[in-house]
Amino acid sequence: MSDSPPREPRSSVILYARIEHGERSVEVRVRNLSATGACVDNPGELQKGNRIGVTMGSLVALSAEVMWTSPTLAGLHFSDGVIDLAEARRPRERGTAGTKASAGWINNVQHAYRRRDT
Repeated sequence: MSDSPPREPRSSVILYARIEHGERSVEVRVRNLSATGACVDNPGELQKGNRIGVTMGSLVALSAEVMWTSPTLAGLHFSDGVIDLAEARRPRERGTAGTKASAGWINNVQHAYRRRDT
């Protein structure tokens, strides 16, 4: 028998999270999730012991430690304790900064002073 504490129940999910590691920020798929950790796709640079930031659902800047890695997956433990699973599953905008239109007429298409009511 092991003296380690019992594992939190895990749920298989298809979520996306943003991982910040050093100067790099990357979108990864979350494979399973519990209140204290997650299994995510490994973009190839995560190593056991790395401390990273995770944004998932409406949860922003979660501190996590990489507990294990394989060539394609990584196991994370949330450093600040348990998370709200409903907030982690909440839909969020994916993608990188700069994908929103920032110039030209499309940027102001919904602007109050540019709308034409007929």
